[in-house]
Amino acid sequence: MATVSLVLFTSCGSTKLVVTDVSYQSVCNARTDLAEKIPDDATIAIFPYIYANGKLGVFVKNLTDEVMVIDRTKSFVVNSDGTSLMFYDPTVKTTSSTDISSATSGVGVNLGAIGNAVGIGGALGVALNGVNVGGSSTSGSSVTNTTYTIDQPSASLAPYGQASMGRDFQITGLGEQFLSELSSKANNTDVFKPMILKQDTYCNFSVCISYSLDGGKTFDKIVSNYYANSLMLSYVRVDGDVNTALRKIYKNKSNALTAPWYLLHFNVSAGIGTYNDAVGNMLYDYK
Repeated sequence: MATVSLVLFTSCGSTKLVVTDVSYQSVCNARTDLAEKIPDDATIAIFPYIYANGKLGVFVKNLTDEVMVIDRTKSFVVNSDGTSLMFYDPTVKTTSSTDISSATSGVGVNLGAIGNAVGIGGALGVALNGVNVGGSSTSGSSVTNTTYTIDQPSASLAPYGQASMGRDFQITGLGEQFLSELSSKANNTDVFKPMILKQDTYCNFSVCISYSLDGGKTFDKIVSNYYANSLMLSYVRVDGDVNTALRKIYKNKSNALTAPWYLLHFNVSAGIGTYNDAVGNMLYDYK
C-alpha cells in the first residue's frame, strides 16, 4: 500500500508558513500492451525515474546472459518541447585549481636600539626608538592542476547487470516548479483533470536506448514513450485545512497513489518559496 509522508513546517519569529494549495500530476507509459511483470523473454528493461524537480534519469538493465554494449551516442531523450537530449556529451570539461607555495626570508633592525647602543640621545634617540627597517625576499612557485572530464561514448553491462545512463534532463511540464507556476496562474480556481488522454496531454517525452548483444557489431534500440495523464490543483479554502484539499484530489482520482509515477506537491506561502513534495513509483519499459 502506498503511503505519503507530510513534513510539518515550523518557523521562528512571526513568520507563518501556510499551505495554500495541493497539486498533483502523474505520468504513464504510452504502451497499451505493457505487462505488469517484465516477460521472461525480454532482453532489456529501462526504468526512467523522475525527481520532484522534474529532472529525468534512466536506469538500464541487461536481462540476458551476454555482455550488453550501450551506445550513448545514439541514446537520447526527446523532451516535451520537441528538443532531443543526447546522453553522450562530447564536450570536454575542465576543472582547474592552483596551489601556491612560498618561502620568505628577511631581517628586521630596530633603529632605536642602535641609537641607544651608539649613545645617541635627546630627540633623535626618542624618534628612533621602536622603528624597524627590514629587508625581505620571497621566492615561490605555483602549480595549476587541470582535471579533464571526458564522457564515454559507450558503456558495457555485465549479464543481468544494471546501470544509470549517467545524465539527467529537465522535462518541460513536470516537477514542483511547474506546479507552483500552475498555482499562480490558476487565480484561486481549482483544477481537476484526473484523466488526460495521450492526444490531449500537456507533457509527453520519449526515451531511446541503443544497445548491442554481439560486442558492438550490430545494434538494436528500445524506444519508450510517456505522457502526463493527470493534472490537479486543490486550494486550501480554510486556513490550515489541508486534508480537505487532499480529499478532493483523491475523490477525483482514487488511484492517485498507485499511478506509475506521481508527484504530490504542497505549496507553502511564506514569501520564501517553501514547499514539500511526495514522489512515488517508477516508470518502466522492456523489449
